[in-house]
Amino acid sequence: MSETAQTLINAALRAIGVIASGEVATAQELADSLESLKFMLRHWSNIGIRTYFLSQNTLALSGATSYTIGSGGNCDTTRPEDIKGGYVKDANGFDSPLTIIDAERYRSLSLKSIAGTANYLWYNPDFPLGLLYFWPLGAGTAYLDSLKPLTEPTVLTSSIAFPPAYDEAIKWNLALRLAAEFSKEPSQLVIALAASALKWIETKNFNNQINAVNLNDELRGGGGYNINEGG
Repeated sequence: MSETAQTLINAALRAIGVIASGEVATAQELADSLESLKFMLRHWSNIGIRTYFLSQNTLALSGATSYTIGSGGNCDTTRPEDIKGGYVKDANGFDSPLTIIDAERYRSLSLKSIAGTANYLWYNPDFPLGLLYFWPLGAGTAYLDSLKPLTEPTVLTSSIAFPPAYDEAIKWNLALRLAAEFSKEPSQLVIALAASALKWIETKNFNNQINAVNLNDELRGGGGYNINEGG
C-alpha cells in the first residue's frame, strides 16, 4: 500500500487540530512536518522491530580481516541497521550457519587470523559504511540477513510504500510529534491509537524476524568451529 508523505502529514495535522477537514496546511507547516516525519522514520529504523522485513545480500569472501557494507562498500547495498543472521556457502556448495556475536566476544578471540569457513560474524554498524568481521577467515559466499532503514520521503509528493498497518502507525505517532512541534495537546484517544498501532507492528515484526532466522538455521544445519575453544 502506498500513500504520499503529504497525505499522511495532513492526516496527522487534522488529528491534533492544526488544520480542519478540507483546510490546506501552509507551506511552512508542511515543510516542518516533513522534517518530523523523516526524523521519526530514522528513529524507527534504529529500533529493529519497527522495520518490517529482513533483506538478504551476498558477499564474496576472500579471507580478509574485515569487509565494508553500505553504498559503495565491499557489499554494495543500503547500510544495514543490524545483521540478524546468515550463512556461508563454500566451494563445494555446503552451507555453514553464521552465529552473530558482539564486540566483546570478537575481542576475546585469541587468534583472529585463523583460516577456515566462517562460522561467526561481528557487525560494527559504523557510518557511512558498516564493518563485517568474520571468524575464521576464509573463502566462500556469505548470505546475510539484515534489517535495512525505512525509506524516507524526500519531498511531500514522495510515495511511502509500507504494509497497510504502517499508515495507521505513521499517522497517529506523527500526530504526537507534531503536537509537540505546534504546541498542541493531543487527546487521550490519539495517544492510545498511536501506542496501539505501534505495538501491533512491533509484535508482528518481532515474530516474523524470529521465525525467519530460525527457519534459515534449521534449513542450513550446523558444524564447524567452536568459538569457546578457539578452533
